[in-house]
Amino acid sequence: MKINEAKIIITGAGSGFGRAMSLDFSKQGAKIYAIDIDTSAMKSLKGEDVNIETFLCDVSDNIQVEKTVGEIYALDKKTNVLINNAGIMKNALMVNIMSRPDSRHSIDLWKKVIEVNQNSVFYMTRSVADKMIRNRNKGAIINISSISARGNAGQTAYAASKAAVASMTKVWAKEFGVFGIRSVAIAPGFIDTAGTHDALEEKMLAQWIDKTPLKRTGTIEEVVKTVAFAIENDFVNGEVINVNGGLTI
Repeated sequence: MKINEAKIIITGAGSGFGRAMSLDFSKQGAKIYAIDIDTSAMKSLKGEDVNIETFLCDVSDNIQVEKTVGEIYALDKKTNVLINNAGIMKNALMVNIMSRPDSRHSIDLWKKVIEVNQNSVFYMTRSVADKMIRNRNKGAIINISSISARGNAGQTAYAASKAAVASMTKVWAKEFGVFGIRSVAIAPGFIDTAGTHDALEEKMLAQWIDKTPLKRTGTIEEVVKTVAFAIENDFVNGEVINVNGGLTI
């Protein structure tokens, strides 16, 4: 499938990878249905490209997901690509002896990360894949996982959620392939985004860069190009494509 033939739903489209993909793919001729919880970010995105359709939705809430996906398919029953990009990165040690009064990992933090990073992917795919199958739309489900799926200290919830995304990707590749729907995950390493700099101290980020063979962070554009490859190559299915400069060799 060529990008200009794609009709793409993108979650977390208000910033970072999601915003970049929305603008880049729209410029290439794709029809974009951008979803985010941030009203101002959606207004800004629409202001930059009037051809992008924007929707306010908390993708961790299945009721909102069902409503929004229904609205999108009411506009265009041929929508054929879903990019599950929405996510949050929160760090916490499982047991932090320096933390008081409770040294243990927060239950609320665990639930929040799982809801946004894992449950939203399940909800969106559950709704969109059903529409695609019923409408006989061949296409792709692209999920944004992470290098953290391999396990990073201080990221119990985040790592667990991204590992789940990678696993669900493989399950769906087997389930949906017969319908001509591919499932692919993209696992970025350390990318030069605001989220990376917010989540990591610069000293720690520098240590990870030093361990990376290419000795640098990746760019948002490099991740966007990898997602485009996953959309356009119709024989890539069930793979987790690493974009990490060789860090996990």
